[in-house]
Amino acid sequence: MAFIKKKTVWKLHSWVGLICGLPLVLIGLTGSVLVFHTEITKALQPEFILVENSTPTKEARFPLQTIIKHVEKTHPDFWVRGYLPRYDSELRDIAFMKRHGEDNEWYVLTVDPYNLNTSTQPRDFESTIYGWFVELHYTFFSEGIGVAIAGIMALGFIFLGVSGFYLYRDFWKHFFRLRWKKNARIFLSDFHKMIGITALPINMVLGITGAYWNITHTIHDIEHVIEGEDHDPLELPYPGAIEHLPTLVKNAHDLWEGYSLNYLYFPTKDKAEFVFYGQTPAKHPFRTPYGSWIRLNPDNGDILDSSDLREAPLLHKIVNAFEPIHFGDFGGFITKTLWFFAGLTPGCLYVSGFLMWWKRRKKT
Repeated sequence: MAFIKKKTVWKLHSWVGLICGLPLVLIGLTGSVLVFHTEITKALQPEFILVENSTPTKEARFPLQTIIKHVEKTHPDFWVRGYLPRYDSELRDIAFMKRHGEDNEWYVLTVDPYNLNTSTQPRDFESTIYGWFVELHYTFFSEGIGVAIAGIMALGFIFLGVSGFYLYRDFWKHFFRLRWKKNARIFLSDFHKMIGITALPINMVLGITGAYWNITHTIHDIEHVIEGEDHDPLELPYPGAIEHLPTLVKNAHDLWEGYSLNYLYFPTKDKAEFVFYGQTPAKHPFRTPYGSWIRLNPDNGDILDSSDLREAPLLHKIVNAFEPIHFGDFGGFITKTLWFFAGLTPGCLYVSGFLMWWKRRKKT
């Protein structure tokens, strides 16, 4: 930006901040909540998320086939579209369900895999603590339009970080200076600079990863509209899909020794294939538990296709790392706490920036 006048950058920084500020505050606050969403749900709704077994082990669980059959028998108006098993964990499994004959609405049911107890009824995803905050954070409750707006806000966030760094590029000279005894505008400038520069590395990570997810999602939606597929077809369960589940699971584990199956995507009449997402033994703090996938034939368990993240192109590994670095869970409690406070900084920056702009406007 050396060829751009500092005054021009300042004006752009101010106007982008004013336009994107409030949405970014909302995104930041909801993101902070999502960092600790499991802990919050455990505190507020322990009966919804925790198993009753005091020593949960993989061996003590009911088989997946038994669990899925029980869930669909207990709730005959619904069918399982996706399933999240949580091995050796105090947390319940999650069944992602759809109602028979209903158009693409997702429901969530928690399942205790040690006694087959379930939460009372499948709940609309947005009615859960996690689902409500995800929808607000990611879509502003506006589906495609909201996703696009959030993506644009993320691009604005990136610009604010880059332009702010340019404006305060000599920050290291007076980084910890807060001139309390000067006028309010000078103090606000010091405070704004300190918060912005301190949080810049994390905020750039959050902005880049969030922009990537929302913009690629928006491009995908636009492609569907162009191809005349602006509405997803009604999904119908694939008959008898559960019957061969033990064989499919065995074939998946036989493909990669030590493979951990962490999510199952069930077939439909239009798309007759299971998709298993999991993790190969070479675990890494910057890899998700779902980076290695297998597509299987639901009738005989044959493997149709697979992708081992260990052998994937570098770009795939980088994109896979976006999830842990966006939510800050790669380093446990310490990084999650840092990410939590980073989510609060857009609010601090917006308030201080707005007051600076307002005082300058009144002065002129």
